[in-house]
Amino acid sequence: MDRVSLNKICQIIQGESGTPDLLMSVVERISIDSRTTEVGDLFFAIQGKRLDGHQFVTDALARGAQASVVNRGARTDGLLQPLIYVDDVNQAFQDLAYWYRRQQKLTVIGVTGSVGKTTTRNMIHAVLSNFLKGIQSPANYNNEFGVPLSIAQIEQGHQFAVLELGASAPGEIRELARLAQPGIGVITGIGPSHLEHFGSLARTADAKGELFEALPEDGLAILNGDDFFASQLISKTASRILKVGLSEQNDLQATAIHQTHDGISFQVDGTEFLLPILGKHFIYSALFAIAVGKEFGLSNQDLDEGIRQIVTVPGRCHVEQVGSWTVIDDSYNSSPVSMAAACHTLQERSCAGKRIVVMGDMMELGTDSKQYHQEIGELIAALQIDLLFVCGKQAGAVVQGALSGNLSPDRVVQAADIQELEKDVISRLGSGDVVLVKGSRSMRMEQLITSLKHEVSKQGFLQANSEEKISCV
Repeated sequence: MDRVSLNKICQIIQGESGTPDLLMSVVERISIDSRTTEVGDLFFAIQGKRLDGHQFVTDALARGAQASVVNRGARTDGLLQPLIYVDDVNQAFQDLAYWYRRQQKLTVIGVTGSVGKTTTRNMIHAVLSNFLKGIQSPANYNNEFGVPLSIAQIEQGHQFAVLELGASAPGEIRELARLAQPGIGVITGIGPSHLEHFGSLARTADAKGELFEALPEDGLAILNGDDFFASQLISKTASRILKVGLSEQNDLQATAIHQTHDGISFQVDGTEFLLPILGKHFIYSALFAIAVGKEFGLSNQDLDEGIRQIVTVPGRCHVEQVGSWTVIDDSYNSSPVSMAAACHTLQERSCAGKRIVVMGDMMELGTDSKQYHQEIGELIAALQIDLLFVCGKQAGAVVQGALSGNLSPDRVVQAADIQELEKDVISRLGSGDVVLVKGSRSMRMEQLITSLKHEVSKQGFLQANSEEKISCV
């Protein structure tokens, strides 16, 4: 964040301070988490659904915060000074982000969609940052608190910012776009995610389409042209349209697609690209990155160089070797679309042992949740997966689908949660097995991967200890 005086910030957020000398100082960082507050930060006592930041003002100031923004009338007995008083801390936080964004002369790329937001954001940033200076949303900073924090990372001299915009209800993306002021909008696709909030896929498309509505006339709207709701999304904007995908009606089409030992190779306009990632569904994210790169004037050679340097992160179809097992860690989140794509990726991967799915519930699917889980079970059976381990409240629906698809009962294990499932998974793993681990965030499926690594360490210790005893005889 560029240096801003507290006096200026007080003007923007309509704040008051009982410490006049305080207003002469400047800040270069804002914080809403007292645990990560640093010396000189401006701490906002945000009021969230679970926690009230006013409880942590003392901690933030003790860690060296320059000041804390609190609500007028909030209990401040015993709090360290200095404090800045406002009518509504949450609104003041957004007001500052709104003002600060408009001081920056750069292009913001807003990314939303039902699936693949984070992967697409990462790929766009990876391609652009090889040649331009800019930032992306850290972690999953994609809500009413995360987007302002992301905006605050922008500094003078940055040429771009890739900001992820998430929503679980209509109107939320419209407000986030108002803050971010994107010049380029990317909608990755529409699928059954947060259905219990949106109600239907058409309403989901309307909500995601709020990003396109926010684009200026000279902006650029990029979308998945293969998506069923492409026409509905296109109707939301007066800006230029660019469709990407695998079919011929797209402006940017991937052809000659091959999964190789090194990743996925494909061609765009006669240029061959290599994406060093497992999973053909990631081609869409790569196409979005190529489309944005072209808008910034990057050559095909530059784009191929950037695509080749993309790496996955844990939890996002990340492949790692754990002892003699290959683990596909896709544990960060799950939806019917991403779950199906991950299962196809597992089925297409060469394997010396068994192909195994360890699956947790896909959350927030509303009244059709059982049907979506049952359909995934049917798909797993159709793909001839060797073993299925499933946990959660919808595990029975997955099992029902798998058995109806003629997956043998002795190849299916059901449990209430991942802790209960762990021993069964470990007991049936063999050398050369490939294990896909996936479920929604609240299922904590990553715990299994931690347990698998612990098991490998334990086996290594026992083997080393045994060898040591033998050598001493």
